[in-house]
Amino acid sequence: MNKSRFLRNVSANTLQTVVNQVFGLAIFYALSKGIDKNLFGQINWALAVLLTSFGILTFGMDQVLVKKIAAGYNRQSVFSAYLHHVLISGFVFYGVLLIFYTLFPVYLTQGAFLLFIGIGKLAIYFSTPFKQLSASLEKFRDLSRMSVVSNIVRGTTLLLLLFFHRISIPAILITFISGDLLELACSYFIARRLLQTPFPFRWNKRKQILLMRESLPQTGVVFFTAIMSRLDWILIGLIISSTKLAEYSFAYKIFEVSTLPLMILAPLMIPLFTRIEKRSEDLTSLSFFLEWQVILASLIGLMLNTCWVPVINFISDGKYGTVNVATILLLSLSMPLLYFNNYLWTIQFARGNMRLIFFVMSVSLCVNIAGCGILIPIYKNEGAALAYFITALVQAILYRLKKPFAIQHFRWRLTVWPLTALVVGFLAFRYTSGTATHISAAICLFLLVLYLSKSIRLKDWQLLQSLYK
Repeated sequence: MNKSRFLRNVSANTLQTVVNQVFGLAIFYALSKGIDKNLFGQINWALAVLLTSFGILTFGMDQVLVKKIAAGYNRQSVFSAYLHHVLISGFVFYGVLLIFYTLFPVYLTQGAFLLFIGIGKLAIYFSTPFKQLSASLEKFRDLSRMSVVSNIVRGTTLLLLLFFHRISIPAILITFISGDLLELACSYFIARRLLQTPFPFRWNKRKQILLMRESLPQTGVVFFTAIMSRLDWILIGLIISSTKLAEYSFAYKIFEVSTLPLMILAPLMIPLFTRIEKRSEDLTSLSFFLEWQVILASLIGLMLNTCWVPVINFISDGKYGTVNVATILLLSLSMPLLYFNNYLWTIQFARGNMRLIFFVMSVSLCVNIAGCGILIPIYKNEGAALAYFITALVQAILYRLKKPFAIQHFRWRLTVWPLTALVVGFLAFRYTSGTATHISAAICLFLLVLYLSKSIRLKDWQLLQSLYK
């Protein structure tokens, strides 16, 4: 491997993530403009249920597949076991959903959305073995090609439908299903070349059981993570209203897009840290990499809050801007914690410390359920955002209490940079006037503090690249 490999991988993953997020925003924009809040909320509720369900159904095997292939295990064997798991679990889940809706339609008011959107999400689920194969081999260009098809098709089509005033529920459902099926087909044909042999469709019971057994510690973690990722959406739709869910899901989507660097880095870190651990090298020297991520998260959170009201009110005709000011502030406070938690999770996963990960995630799930159950009925959307922040904070505290070796030189900086962003934002709003001036002053002040701190050094970047030799 040469020194530019990290940069190539980052570039490929950046392209894929940016394209997906841009067209994902286009989808949200078209839906939020083209249909009322109630229908928008119902569609998002169905998506939350389906994404949670399919996330649980992986049982963590997708991450184990990446780890095993990156560590040098036989790719055909591992891929075959995971492919059969996905096919069996996917068809069983959709069959149960179909039977339940047929027998008890009164208990499934959004059943039509679940069934039709579920066809597309089932196709995306079937494509996960192909994508994970690409990730494990660090073929991020191929992964990019696999991962952007659905969002490009859906985003482009929905924008055209909105422009020509043809947007409707049947058109939306057809668009969703078509885009997801095309992504499955694209993933299949690209992965054929990566596997280097014909697809092994013959089921091997022994290998299937071995992979499931190895994934068992991760299964609980995946279950906890999937539940937490959309529990707030599901509860808002059930307890409050579809209209409030439409507002919250809009704010959450923008927040999710703002974590773009984390989406880019997270897939790269698992195979990288696995290789470092396999070579028995010290990860302590990489603590600067975590600091960089927290700095970036704090800066993005600062920009998000300074731009929120004028920009979002403009693009949503006032529907989703002012009403979500407190929600987006609480969500953005969680952003540095997400980078911190993901970094330490990746290290522990690479080292095989599944017991610690299971403990942290199980406690986090309990906190999240309690927080959402108590705060959502009282504070509605702001309560959901506060519960999300508390859950992320609890995860960070639990990892810190275990004194992980990788943050011994980091310590206080997790709080310094978020606090710097808060102070800088306050000063910009207190002593300047006008949206453009607010934004410029806030960014310039933050960058000035960053420059004076000398936290970004060229030799650290060179060290990071050298790990790809």
